[in-house]
Amino acid sequence: MDSLALLWDGAWLRWLAPSSSEVAQREISRKDMVPEVLRALRNQVGSGTQVVAAEWGVPCTLTPEALTQEVGHEEVLVQAHRLHHGLAVSDDHIDHHMLMEDIDPACRISVSGSADWAQALNAIFPQAQRVSVAQALMQDALHWNRTTPHQGWSLRVDVQEQGAHMVAFQGEQIQWVHHLPQGAASDDVLYAMVNACHRGGGEVKDARIRWSGDAKWTEGWSRFFDVERQGSAEGWLTLFESLSSCA
Repeated sequence: MDSLALLWDGAWLRWLAPSSSEVAQREISRKDMVPEVLRALRNQVGSGTQVVAAEWGVPCTLTPEALTQEVGHEEVLVQAHRLHHGLAVSDDHIDHHMLMEDIDPACRISVSGSADWAQALNAIFPQAQRVSVAQALMQDALHWNRTTPHQGWSLRVDVQEQGAHMVAFQGEQIQWVHHLPQGAASDDVLYAMVNACHRGGGEVKDARIRWSGDAKWTEGWSRFFDVERQGSAEGWLTLFESLSSCA
């Protein structure tokens, strides 16, 4: 793996260095420490290293590309994002330039984030490619459905003590994108997935899940779903590998 992958959650910066198989992390208590840590990483990996960067636990919205063809489409994206997430969306920073062309329908991804993080990232790693956790999980789900076709829903989930990110497909049609914050229990994640299937017209008994993260947050899922692990690593490594594949 030749890229540096970064994941920021507002309190911790985690990263996977090129050619490494271990995710490192640093708690950051003040926003002015973010540039310092990024500069230290740049000194380690080199200023020309390929970089992918994402934020954990931020609201995400998919808007069909067909709705963003007109002049002023950025306002359409912002309005759709605020409509879906309400008070969870601040005026801090909204990224809405990512396009998923492989899914049906083709969609743009809007992600709320930190302006301080975006400013520090652009200053230290101007070459960084901004991606979203949802984007990485969608690519995993698409690959899974293409290599092992399935008629029902396929859910790709990353679940940690810090919360969970979830996407669902039926074939190559996107059905659902969601996240839960830190403090969510395994039953909370399970309820969210079961409820999404019911509301989206999917059959829970026909759905399958691939998860990564921490196994203790998946307890009880197999009562309702066909469940398997994505990769073999516990913790953050599998998600970082997925993020790096977006580069």
